[in-house]
Amino acid sequence: KPLPNTTMEKSDDKISQSETAAASVAVDATTTNEQNTTTKEDDPPLSKKALKRRKRWEKALEIKKRRKEQSKEIRRIKAQNEGRDLDAEREQQKQNEKEGKGWERREKLWRERCSKGNIDESFRVCFDCNFEDQMTWKEVNSLSLQLRYAYAMNRKSPMPLHVHVTGVKSGCDTRKHLEKIDGFPDRWAGRAYHVHEGSLEDVFGSALSNVVTSKDEDDKQEGDGAAKSDGKEEGTDKDDSQQSQPKLRPNHQLVYLTGDSENTLSTLDNNTTYIIGGIVDRNRLKRAAIERAEAIGSNNSTLPIKTARLPLDEHFDFKGSTRVLTCNHVFEILLKYRENGYKDWGGAVMSVLPDRKDIHEKEEKKDEPKTDEEGKS
Repeated sequence: KPLPNTTMEKSDDKISQSETAAASVAVDATTTNEQNTTTKEDDPPLSKKALKRRKRWEKALEIKKRRKEQSKEIRRIKAQNEGRDLDAEREQQKQNEKEGKGWERREKLWRERCSKGNIDESFRVCFDCNFEDQMTWKEVNSLSLQLRYAYAMNRKSPMPLHVHVTGVKSGCDTRKHLEKIDGFPDRWAGRAYHVHEGSLEDVFGSALSNVVTSKDEDDKQEGDGAAKSDGKEEGTDKDDSQQSQPKLRPNHQLVYLTGDSENTLSTLDNNTTYIIGGIVDRNRLKRAAIERAEAIGSNNSTLPIKTARLPLDEHFDFKGSTRVLTCNHVFEILLKYRENGYKDWGGAVMSVLPDRKDIHEKEEKKDEPKTDEEGKS
C-alpha cells in the first residue's frame, strides 16, 4: 500500500491556518475602520457659530501667511535696489553667531542706550502680578503676552527704564507661560527687566529699608572721602539676575496707577516707581487696583504708597470708547512720554493707542503751550 502523503497534508494545514489568520486580521481591520467611521459619524456636527469661528481662524491663518510672504518679497526687492546680497548677509550672520560677534554688538548698543538715556537716574515701572487668583487661565495668558510686549518695547527703546515684575511665583501660571520664552529670566534681567518671585511689598519694602541704611553709611563715608562705587549700572550686566531687589535712591516714592484714583498725573518724577496692576479682567474686576494699593498702605506703615491716574480725560475725547488700557499700553505711554522730554502727554498717548479706540485730542489742549519742565529731578 502507498504511504499517506503526510507532507502535503501538513502544508495544506499551514496554508489553511495562514489564510485563517489573514482573514481574521482583515476582519479586525474592517471592524476598526467601521468603529472609527461610526465614531466620526457619531460626533455632533459643528454649530453655525463654531463653523464661522473656524472659517475666521482659517482666514486669519491665510492672511498671516500671505503677509509674511509679502514682507519677505518687500525685503528682497529693497535689498536688490540697494545692491545688497541677501545670501551673503545670511552667511555672514551665521558666522557672527558662531563667533559671538552679534551678541557683542547688541550688548554695546544696549550699554550706549542705557548711558545716553541715564537709566539709573530715571523713574522705574513695576508690574504688580498679585491678581492671578482672580483671573481665568485665558486672562493669565493674555497678561503674560502683555509682559512680553512691554519687555520688547523697553529693550528697543532709545531711553530704556528699569522694569520690575513682582509676584511671579515659582509654579504659577504666569511664570509657566514666560518660561517658554528663550532667555527668560536671565537675559531679561540683562535688559533691565527684572522678574521677582516676591510680592510688591516684599521687594520694595526691603529695598526702601535698605535705602535708609545705605544713606547713613554713605554719610559716614563722605567725611572720609571713601565712598564706594563699583562703576556698574544695575541692569546692564549679564549677571544682573543675581540681584534680588532694586537699588533705590533716598526719598523714593511709590505711585500706583489706577483709573479709579482722584489724583491726576501732571508729569513723571524720576525718583518714583510707577506701579501698573497686572490685571486682565475684561473690565470685570471693579476697583481691584485701587483696593490693592489702599490695602498695601494700610498694612505697611513703612511702605507709603500713593495712587494716581493718567491725564486721559484732560487731553482726549473718548466719545464711546473705553478708557481701560492694557498693561503694555500704559507702560508704553510712560516710555513715550519720557522720550518726548516729559512734555507731551497727547503725543505719547496718540502714538501708542490703536486707531480702533477712535479718540481725539481736545482742541484746547492742542493749542495750549507745553511749558512743563518737570521730569528732570
